[in-house]
Amino acid sequence: MTTGVEPTGWWNTADVSELTDLLAGRMRSRLWHHTEPAELAAWVFDTPKPAPLAPAPAVVEGDWRDGLDQRQQLSWALAGWVLRMAVPEVLATAGNHWLLSRVQEAGRQRLRLTVGPVAFLRLNERGDEVRLRLALAPLYAAREAGALDDEEWEERGIELPDDTTRTFEEEKILLRCPDVETALWLLKQPPIMVAARMLAARLATRNFPFHEDYRPEVAARAWVAAEALLDGEAATAVGPGGQRSFDRPYTQPTVAAGLPMQRSFDADAYRAGVSEHDRLCRTLIDHLARDGIRAGSGLHGVPVDLAWRDADGRQFIAEVKSVVGDNEVEQLRLGLGQILEYRHRLAVRGIVATPVLVVSRCTDEAWPAICGDNHVILLQGRGTSDWTAALTKGGQPDAGGGTTAYGVDVSSRRG
Repeated sequence: MTTGVEPTGWWNTADVSELTDLLAGRMRSRLWHHTEPAELAAWVFDTPKPAPLAPAPAVVEGDWRDGLDQRQQLSWALAGWVLRMAVPEVLATAGNHWLLSRVQEAGRQRLRLTVGPVAFLRLNERGDEVRLRLALAPLYAAREAGALDDEEWEERGIELPDDTTRTFEEEKILLRCPDVETALWLLKQPPIMVAARMLAARLATRNFPFHEDYRPEVAARAWVAAEALLDGEAATAVGPGGQRSFDRPYTQPTVAAGLPMQRSFDADAYRAGVSEHDRLCRTLIDHLARDGIRAGSGLHGVPVDLAWRDADGRQFIAEVKSVVGDNEVEQLRLGLGQILEYRHRLAVRGIVATPVLVVSRCTDEAWPAICGDNHVILLQGRGTSDWTAALTKGGQPDAGGGTTAYGVDVSSRRG
């Protein structure tokens, strides 16, 4: 695996291309019904974020905590967190490329996440041991670049037992952590999550002989349990009055340097779209920052592009859509649908948010009215004074009465 100084100092886009080529050589895998090799490779190296809470693999009957003490709850939360963070196309591949089991082994109740033909994660439900397999290449690269201090592993009791499992994926390592807390600490290090995602991506292209063993209710319980960890991580992302305003800081998406040219994948358009998306996000972040407002990504597990609270404590969420070439109508339709979905999912959680759709351009005069009918603020361009006016006047979607600006009720305007 080639290392370089960009974009993080211990890996570069050539590594993404190398992984793309490796995955592309496995085109007979049914995983390619759900994604492209280049997209999967970019996901491996991208800033990790969990699969959204909804939809889940199944409906969880009752409270997921029922019958579990605090240590067991933490174990289930870690299993769900790894599942939602590290398994590729996790919902689409459930039961066909992975499963989560609750099994009795050697007198212990254990949770076991199997990806492809291999036990990827195994932990005692009492939280006193966690075993995890990782791809070796990212660990070597990060260590050589000084981005990984494995001496601390020994201090924390992390061991490297012999891995007797034999698969086609021999470039892997087995780690044993003494408890759930240590495993969580380890997995939060960027090189470790890249190594976990890389191995899971490769394993997911292999045969999966456990179709009949898949129990969606087990996966769903861990899936929901993961929110306990995610909520804890987001506790510092607060707005005025100590209210949570986003889940994590915004980070630039990763794009491979050498995306493959395929009939169903236009590499040049993909790069241009990602670059324009990042420009729009940063433009809005900078625009808000001039008024002392901090924006970030995600909100209560809902994958909004950006979220923030204004000076009055009103919650906003934004879907950002790049318009490149002739895809304007497609992007507007997609963006409006997404932001309406996210508003609904947050409302189910009791969170009222003002939705914002940000696009590169909008030449069809019907779209401001379309967005207005749905109480969505439409922003376009480069962050002009119109943005300030729209966001300042943007009341809550259900305010009622008053006139509108950008289709949003202004009866509750500031001042």
